[in-house]
Amino acid sequence: MIMSRNPTSGDRVNVLALTGGIIHTGTETLHGHAVLIEDGRVAGVMTEADVPPSATPHDLAGDHLAPGFIDLQVNGGGGVLFNDTPTCETARQIANAHRSFGVTGLLLTYITGPADGMARAAEAVRQAMDEETRVPGVLGIHFEGPHLNPERTGVHDRTLIRPCNDADVAKLTHLCDLATGCTLVTLAPECVPLAAITTLAQHGAVIAAGHTMAEPDDLAVAIDAGLTGVTHLFNAMAPMGSRAPGTVGGALADDRLWCSIIADGHHVHPASMAAAWRAKPAGKLLLVSDAMGPVGSTAPTSFTLGDAAVQVGEGRCITPDGRLAGSLLSMDAAVRYCVNTLNIELDEALRMAATYPARAINQGDRRGEIAPGFVADLVQLDPALIPKATWIAGQISM
Repeated sequence: MIMSRNPTSGDRVNVLALTGGIIHTGTETLHGHAVLIEDGRVAGVMTEADVPPSATPHDLAGDHLAPGFIDLQVNGGGGVLFNDTPTCETARQIANAHRSFGVTGLLLTYITGPADGMARAAEAVRQAMDEETRVPGVLGIHFEGPHLNPERTGVHDRTLIRPCNDADVAKLTHLCDLATGCTLVTLAPECVPLAAITTLAQHGAVIAAGHTMAEPDDLAVAIDAGLTGVTHLFNAMAPMGSRAPGTVGGALADDRLWCSIIADGHHVHPASMAAAWRAKPAGKLLLVSDAMGPVGSTAPTSFTLGDAAVQVGEGRCITPDGRLAGSLLSMDAAVRYCVNTLNIELDEALRMAATYPARAINQGDRRGEIAPGFVADLVQLDPALIPKATWIAGQISM
């Protein structure tokens, strides 16, 4: 397919033409085509023969060009955790670290913490998205907690987990307004009033179930109230049994729900992930990293998460009592895992890392595809699927 905003416009100025690669648009794979970038957006996708002669060429040298990865769950990177120091500078350090892994959009994740920390996190994201202090790649914030089920805390501080009351709803809606961009809220729907879910959704928050014991009926009524997704499927939720479907069974059975999943081989067995991929319709299973501070930094042997000591090794972050504490995963590694271990087709794995996350946070009309008018957030991958360059709003980093 040939796509262009204005295919007869003739020569352009300040237009970049990406040529000589395999283009994965999010809907199809193209050979012998070029992507034009102008003013931070995709100006057209056309045959290489139709590229305006005045365009500045960039040779992809046979590599893959795909929509930049969008990670909806980033706790840290580059040696820092967002919870520890929720500032604009921390956001910059994290975003820069993940950009090297092909991530052109992310939600900074603040896990269960004190209320003042949530406010500082929202303010940091607001600054990161402000025109004067902008951090390329930051799309918003993910509040994972504190309204979770105490039976499924994972490494969240149990003492800070609490039910959701009217004051909490008012505070969260204020934080949604404060945090420019997308606000994703992970909560346990069985522990939160349905009216609270509706109110948050009406204020623009994307609501996902996580750290939960919700059964299918709980999920169904929460969906009617505004729930749209499930955070890190299989982990920190009621498992599926033959007569007790649990959260996992409800999430897999309901096509209305998108499910994020951590594809590192530690959080989810490959057979379980393959089963989820086959169960969910196309577009409803998406990749997240759940990355911690060591990702994108010189590998430390340990770090702290609140008061918990976390050991780093063998591809995992783990507490002394054996609990997984986030991950050492990057999004490019998740894509390679899907392709090389699960035999998922490359185009689909790329959509799971970009197209589907964009749709989950209601940005599928501007991100997650290579199409005219979309933001020029792109990643160049070599034949081994290692990122070589990224573009955020048309600005390259190699």
